[in-house]
Amino acid sequence: MRSLDVFTFGETMIRLSTPLGHRLETVQALDLKIGGTESNLTIALARLGRQVAWSSVLPRNPLGERIARELNWHGVNTDSVTWVDGARAGVYFLDTGTAPRATHVLYDRKDSAVANATPDQVSMDFVDAARILHLTGITVALSTGCADICHELVRRAKSAGITFSFDVNYRSLLWTPEAARSGLDPICRQADILFCGREDAETIWQISGDPETVVQALHERFANRIVVVTLGGDGAIIRLPGGELRRTPSMAVEIVDPVGAGDAFAAGFLHGYLDDDLDRAIELAPAMAALKMTISGDLAVITPAELEAVVNRHHRGIIR
Repeated sequence: MRSLDVFTFGETMIRLSTPLGHRLETVQALDLKIGGTESNLTIALARLGRQVAWSSVLPRNPLGERIARELNWHGVNTDSVTWVDGARAGVYFLDTGTAPRATHVLYDRKDSAVANATPDQVSMDFVDAARILHLTGITVALSTGCADICHELVRRAKSAGITFSFDVNYRSLLWTPEAARSGLDPICRQADILFCGREDAETIWQISGDPETVVQALHERFANRIVVVTLGGDGAIIRLPGGELRRTPSMAVEIVDPVGAGDAFAAGFLHGYLDDDLDRAIELAPAMAALKMTISGDLAVITPAELEAVVNRHHRGIIR
């Protein structure tokens, strides 16, 4: 029996966001939170009762401490984090918009502690204790060192027969579509579960068409056991083992903050998958995403009871 349900590695940043109705150019105070796609997922799963661990390289300063302690508070194991002196945490600024003004993101993450990491700085032992290794394309894109760390983690997981889950999560500010295609192809081919947005599939691999065409084309390219293509407001399509295609609609929601909804979706899917219940995984994923969008910040601060209530109301056709 493995002691961890999910282990992941990545960067968590300090998030500084404007209050609604304010602009970065003129605001007098910013709201400080944390955010990072891998830690978003592990926090969501920890709050659902899963045993999870997050690894990274953090600066030994108050911002690094803030990141680690917040993950700990939500129940995430951070024992494999490497601490370094004289380094910095990545920061991102959110200029929060409401329709018709879009939200804009400004990153200040160059030369962060984790971006300068090398494989020898990261303990790989936690992988052996996990049922699932989950990584994302954001971390692969951060630096050559981070890409090397991801490849070594995958090698370790595959040799131990551990399920490997991968979320493409393309970020145009980190690399070009051509660089992403070259960097992601080898790692996507090793994923047992592949998450990919429809727009990312088109941007990186020029895969377009209806959802059924996109999910089949990704499977043909990478031969993953499960392929999940998210479709924004149209929900998602999933190719299950054996080739069955399943659609899951998005849920009606009054959006407070959409950041982190994709991570919550993946967390919901993996929560069901860990119970060996793919029907449940398909049901929980959009419910988690909808709940996250009602909460300010990156984190899906959700309880199991809230998740079940949303799923039950959805079954009865109740919007709220």
